[in-house]
Amino acid sequence: MPKSYRQWVFAKPISGSPLGREHFQLRHLPMPEPSTGQALVRILLVNIHSAARQRMLGGATKLGNTDPTNYACAEVIQSCDPAFEEGDVIHCQAGWQEYQLISSGDPAINYPPASELVKAVHDTNSQWTYVFRPVLVKLWSPSILMEMFGTSGMTAYFGMRECGPLMPRDHVAVAGSSGSVGSIAAQLAKIAGARVVGFAGGAERCRWVVDTLGIDGCIDYLADDLDARLQRAFPVGIDVFSDGVGGRVTDAVLRLMNQDGRMLSYGAGAALYSDAPSLPVPGSSLRRMVGITEAMERILRERNIKSEAWIVDAFYHERLRAEDDLSRLMLMGRLKPVTHMIDGFDHLPDAIADLYRSGRSGKLQVQFATRG
Repeated sequence: MPKSYRQWVFAKPISGSPLGREHFQLRHLPMPEPSTGQALVRILLVNIHSAARQRMLGGATKLGNTDPTNYACAEVIQSCDPAFEEGDVIHCQAGWQEYQLISSGDPAINYPPASELVKAVHDTNSQWTYVFRPVLVKLWSPSILMEMFGTSGMTAYFGMRECGPLMPRDHVAVAGSSGSVGSIAAQLAKIAGARVVGFAGGAERCRWVVDTLGIDGCIDYLADDLDARLQRAFPVGIDVFSDGVGGRVTDAVLRLMNQDGRMLSYGAGAALYSDAPSLPVPGSSLRRMVGITEAMERILRERNIKSEAWIVDAFYHERLRAEDDLSRLMLMGRLKPVTHMIDGFDHLPDAIADLYRSGRSGKLQVQFATRG
């Protein structure tokens, strides 16, 4: 056991400049000892969230501190908490650091309390802290555990279910189809037999979407003639829309949605990835935060479109069933995990900064260590 561990902290205000390595600082901290009700975990991998920069700009991640809200895959090293055993591989919230103390009694950070059903399933007080079942750990790498059985896969799975039942007659549009949630949602809609068209930035990324995900088409959302391309792709309108983007794409798609359609809104990528990212207005509803404006609400009401906007933990009491279904589809070769892995704790600042500068596919992850 090392006597210290490393941690990255937010060290310099961004002040309108592009996020870069200079905004982070490396610290060495003494290794903590777990007390009663705690466990010491080694962080194997973290998912980099698209809101990381927004949290830094808006003050949620404070200067001199790490961001404690990342979703991580970790291995339990020592445990004084009956919910965890040494060797368990877990999902938890974690900072930009190599080791961390956790407790099954702690609530989630920056989220409402977990439901009683979720607490019962997880045997913890947090919707984001739970032990992966041994069979999943045996079958799948930490990267797949955190993508397909983490928030990305769960959002896509429950989102497509709540938009369903998806039918072969459905025409489905998937914004952000090269991203972590969209790439899975597009595949699930295609597995259901629907006609599926995605969106990506540029002709090359559109080709990647079609070739990799096996869907029916992809629209370059950067094109000047976006409306015309949508009309050609959906001559009879759109029945289902999976939207993690908001902004221009959402406006264009809504104009083509059919009466009694269904829409899932789970993110506002257009705002988060912008060169000038917008900050959430205090007190905003979740629907506003994911980019559903009042003008959009009018269209939704007029066309009787079922519109869903929620945080995926609302369905986490059904997480085990979702894991089984997604595992079966992957084992059958019908569903492909899509991740972009950066190897090495030292590269974390660059990985976060590059998230807003360069195109990549799937969930961005940084691997800190391997099991053992």
